[in-house]
Amino acid sequence: MSHDADDAAYYRRRSEEERARARHAAGTPIRRLHLDLAERYANRVREVLARGTART
Repeated sequence: MSHDADDAAYYRRRSEEERARARHAAGTPIRRLHLDLAERYANRVREVLARGTART
């Protein structure tokens, strides 16, 4: 697996983990933090994938 693919997989996994934490934290103030982190990780996945396509 390439470095970009490794990075994308890592950020995708972290995004999914944060979404799961947000589901478990439903009804608590910390839920928004987990959703924000999940979105940041999802954005990193898109950035890594875009960087990979820009190189080809």
